[in-house]
Formats: sequence, structure tokens, C-alpha cells
Amino acid sequence: MSSRLEMHHYETIVAVSDTGSVTAAAGRLHVSQSAVSHRLAEAERRLGGRLFERRPSRGMQPTPAALALCQAAHRAMPDLGRAERDFMRSVGGTTATVRIGVGSYDCYHWLAPFAAAASERLEGLLLELVVIGDAPAQRLADGTADLVLAPGPAQGTSETLHVFTDELVLVTHPGHRLASRSWIGPEALAEEDYFTYNRQPSPGFEYERFLRPSGVSPRTITVLEQTGAIAEMIAADFGVSILSRWAMSPWMDTGRLTAVRCGRSGLELEWSALMRAETDDDAPERQVANAIVAWLGDPKNS
Repeated sequence: MSSRLEMHHYETIVAVSDTGSVTAAAGRLHVSQSAVSHRLAEAERRLGGRLFERRPSRGMQPTPAALALCQAAHRAMPDLGRAERDFMRSVGGTTATVRIGVGSYDCYHWLAPFAAAASERLEGLLLELVVIGDAPAQRLADGTADLVLAPGPAQGTSETLHVFTDELVLVTHPGHRLASRSWIGPEALAEEDYFTYNRQPSPGFEYERFLRPSGVSPRTITVLEQTGAIAEMIAADFGVSILSRWAMSPWMDTGRLTAVRCGRSGLELEWSALMRAETDDDAPERQVANAIVAWLGDPKNS
């Protein structure tokens, strides 16, 4: 039995499901709102039922009957896109594309030096950077990324390769009143304006290990989902944050930010390379993961 829907219908279904909005879906697909509405209407006509319903608090959501269809489209579209890219790269002399994401932090200062150093080892592999936010296991599962460099405890069923040990540090402006301290306790943050990148505290990070046990909360907490934006706000002396020393190293190396240890003994932070659990031993993403471990696991590179 042939499919009643075409590729552009499925692309539209995925976009509307992800964004919850015809307007936002149109922006993602680079088409007009009327084009998205027309595609949905045509898909519903071909299938004989409604695909989405509008909910006041969540926007457009799949109907119960359409939920399985939407989930299947979410799984299939990344796989098809990857297969197309791999084919085109193969024709051009590239055997595979490996999509790399960085969990929690938008830090890519390591990628170009790594790619240059590992070019011979990874000959025939194209590295493609994808933005995944604060849900690495989910992005692996849905096919957005093939490999994730992620800090903290691994979530889900991903395979984990230890890369290097980092540290969570208080990040301040060089002229801040806390910048000259060798370490701080949680109470030092009681009068501070604090930035964080996630709306819900992540297990194994500073809130669970440093702030919550003390019962201390910063004076204000502002959520900025990009850590690069947080770094720029701190460099302008608008507040402080507790972040990865390694991720903030580009700002620290230029003297724009200062790091202060959290507690006398500090807060260690493990970085890992995450892959899907079923990844084959000779898979391209495992080759890249092993190369990342060798590169960043060397202290002079991390």
C-alpha cells in the first residue's frame, strides 16, 4: 500500500508538532503560513481526519488519533535526512556525516582544533555541528544528533565514554567583590544577581550539590538559555553564575571573566561523549567519539 501523504506533508506535521504553531512552523520551513495551513488541510483530507487540535496553554497538539503518526514522522524524518546527506557526501568522497552536539553549553572553541588534529584519523567523515540544548539523551533518541559531548551525569540509556574531569566554578567579572577570593561558600551568593541556563535544576549540578543543601538562594535568578549570553552579561558585570570552567575558558583566557572555586574542595564536573546504546563498534560516530576522548582527554587540549 502506497503512502497517502508526501514528504512535504510529513515535514509540515513534524514542524507544527515541534513548535505548536502554524506561524512558527512556517518560519522553520521557510514558507508562508497559508502554505502550512494548506498542507495540513490537504493531509487531513487525504487521511480522512483531523491531525491537530488547538489547546489554550500548549498551542497546536496532535489529536489522539494522530499521535502515533506524528511520532513516526519524528523518527523517520531525521533518518531520511541523514541518509540523504550520507549519500551526497559519499558521492563527493565523504563516507559518512556525524552530527555532533554539546549538551547544556554552547561552547565550540574546541571543535576546529579537534577537527584539524584528527583529520587524518577521521578521513572520509564529515563533522556537522547541531544545537541540542539541555536534553542530550532525547536529541540522540530522536536522531537530531549522533554524538553529544555532555557535562554531568548521563541521563537515559545512552552509552557513555568519559572524556575529562572539569570543575564547576563561580564565574564573575574581574572587578567583582568575590573575584579575589580563593573559594566561596553558598552564603556568598545570597546578595547576588544570578544567571542560569536551565529553568529546572539538572541533577548533579550546582543547585543539587552546592546551593540546595545550604538553603541559600541568590537575590535574583535570571534564565538565559545560552551560556554564551550569560558569559557576556557577567563580563559586563550584571551578575554571576556557576558554570563549567572549561566551557568558559575563552572568556577567562582573555581576562574578561574570573573563576572562583565553589567550596574548599571544589565541585568536580565530568564531561562524557554520549552515543545511542545500539551504536556499532565500527560506526562513524564511535570513531569520532574515540577521537574526542583522545583529544580532549589530553590535559593540554582540555
